[in-house]
Amino acid sequence: MRVPAESMRVAILAARRAAAPPGAATAGRCDSAPRNTLLATRSPWVQNDAVQQRVAAMPSFRARLTNRFLRMTTKSLWRPGLDIAAVRVHTARMDARLSRRRVTVPTEAITLGGVPCTWFGEPARAERGTLLYLHGGAWCLHLPGVYGRLAARLSDLTGFRVLLVDYRLAPEHPFPAGIDDCYTVYRQLVDDGYSRRPLALAGDSAGGNLSLVTLMRARDGLLPLPDCAALISPATDLTFSGPSARYNAEADPMFSPYAAELLPDNYSPGQDRVNPLLSPLFGNWNGLPPLLFHTGSTEMLLDDSVRAHDRARQAGVEADIEVWNELPHVFHVFEWVPEARVGVEAVAHYIVDRTVRRRAAVAEALGSSVAAPLETDDPPPVFAPRALPLGHY
Repeated sequence: MRVPAESMRVAILAARRAAAPPGAATAGRCDSAPRNTLLATRSPWVQNDAVQQRVAAMPSFRARLTNRFLRMTTKSLWRPGLDIAAVRVHTARMDARLSRRRVTVPTEAITLGGVPCTWFGEPARAERGTLLYLHGGAWCLHLPGVYGRLAARLSDLTGFRVLLVDYRLAPEHPFPAGIDDCYTVYRQLVDDGYSRRPLALAGDSAGGNLSLVTLMRARDGLLPLPDCAALISPATDLTFSGPSARYNAEADPMFSPYAAELLPDNYSPGQDRVNPLLSPLFGNWNGLPPLLFHTGSTEMLLDDSVRAHDRARQAGVEADIEVWNELPHVFHVFEWVPEARVGVEAVAHYIVDRTVRRRAAVAEALGSSVAAPLETDDPPPVFAPRALPLGHY
């Protein structure tokens, strides 16, 4: 869908007017760096004191402009009669626009357990650690350019080798094809010995859903679990019972209630959405590794993260959550937005802190020179998050 130049001009001017304080000129306005402040939201779940509200007092101009652009080009798509083919045409165009610059790290296409995957980063980086990334896309879409750039960025920031899984998509391959592919790849990594080194799991949106399901299946299958998992705007409840699915229906710049009906229907037609393999929010959270949640305050899926964070903590799982003010779904992929760069670096810092640094601390505590997993019933040492200069991990 092409956006008329006049419509884009109107959106830019409107965003600039919204960005400026009363009586101030808008010319030459610069993006402000995100800073911590309190977050006001209508969702009752965010009143939980455990929620870390890492947000900007006012989103940057680029974030507001991106929200307006998404509202015109993406949210406007979700209407009765729309089919997945039309959505795929739109996302292919978006993928081309968002990934014009080439990936700067070596890539290698492989097959693990019959599932196509792509490595990002030199093979030697796997000695430092491995990150398994499960992309989003409502279980039926894939933006290889966008997610390739995100995987490359995470590889550079963490020093890990990143594996991006090209799992089967609905509606051609409905549930449980996608979760089977992701679990197969994880099990193959374990069989190949990658869990003996730092190993992390990450995913966004539908990929966050698949990440949690993979963790629960790996635990139930008695496989070694990764050191941690980072979940960006994960879809954890396909019944959409969270208050934000209603409160943020208008404020969400990307999705609408119709999208919430169409996309799960394509992924799991005729299935009971309370099934934990579809809605991990209702699953067993005991024994999962440390978890990080990132979400935007105006997302319809806000409460998918906040309630999942609550479930994890109630089960004794170490869990952190950051709610970002007025940022769109999976804002991390919009590289020109200042908060996106900070968000990706925050994810990378978390992964390194919960893998390399924690294993090193455990090894030091045990008097060993090998950063091996802790073989004891005692809880691992808890590290307070540290604010590092951006780009330094």
